[in-house]
Amino acid sequence: MRSLLDLRLVLAFCALSSVAAAQVAPSIPFVPPPEQPPAAQPRPANAPAQGPLPPSDAPKLADTGTFLFPNASLTEMIELLARRLKINYILDPAVRGNVSIYTYGEVKPVDYMPLLETILRVNGATIVRVGDWYRIIPVNKVSAMPLPPQINPESKTLPQDERMMLNLIFLKYATANEMLNLLKPYFGEGATASVYEAANLLLIQDNARNMKRTMELIALFDGDQFAGQRVRLFELENTRPSDMQKQLDGIFKAYALSDKSQSVKFLPVDRINPLIAVAPNPGIFAQVETWMGRFE
Repeated sequence: MRSLLDLRLVLAFCALSSVAAAQVAPSIPFVPPPEQPPAAQPRPANAPAQGPLPPSDAPKLADTGTFLFPNASLTEMIELLARRLKINYILDPAVRGNVSIYTYGEVKPVDYMPLLETILRVNGATIVRVGDWYRIIPVNKVSAMPLPPQINPESKTLPQDERMMLNLIFLKYATANEMLNLLKPYFGEGATASVYEAANLLLIQDNARNMKRTMELIALFDGDQFAGQRVRLFELENTRPSDMQKQLDGIFKAYALSDKSQSVKFLPVDRINPLIAVAPNPGIFAQVETWMGRFE
């Protein structure tokens, strides 16, 4: 009887505990699961395409070999032509710019390098071969490159392109300083020139196309066709050549444009009694002869 009473007490205690727990536990709201996006439906085979992709700005070589590139990036053009030429190159970070190319005829593979040199020249740069590599640098840095010098090259042997070259030109009749002043207006972009007076030598660095014209100008002004016309020998009878030189120097200084230059130089030879006159303009010898006749 007591055991039955104890069992009832235990069941009553468990029931009271369950009611208390239900009153204390908080209620948890119900959250619905997120909606999944509908699965993509496969496009039928005969459905039209969704619209063209935007065109790429990177230059591309047409199948015909023509170039139609408005305002193309210079670095992309360099890469394109380098691939066509199959050359390895190093690009200076200072080489930047754009270029527009329109060719309406076939561009042959032999024209790729001249084309590359030209578009670099337009942007103030140049390409120089150093061993098995090519350096693409600003044209004002080309003096530091190992360009092989050429000595007195003939204009007909020079190529008609934009490659940079270094020439050493030994003058025969004209002075190096005078020739440099004459040639300066005709140099190309980025050209440099210097003079070594002791050897009457001109050192000129320029692109091949301009160098060809420079050598043609030098051949005109430093040719032997003017050599005989620039020197005249005057025989004296009644005056010593050294005395005649002093008198003529004073007169012909008035013909000079400055005190440091003179239109005629006189070289007396007292031992055999002639006076040698040297002038850049042979026409002045008539005046020399007139004045010498008066003093004689």
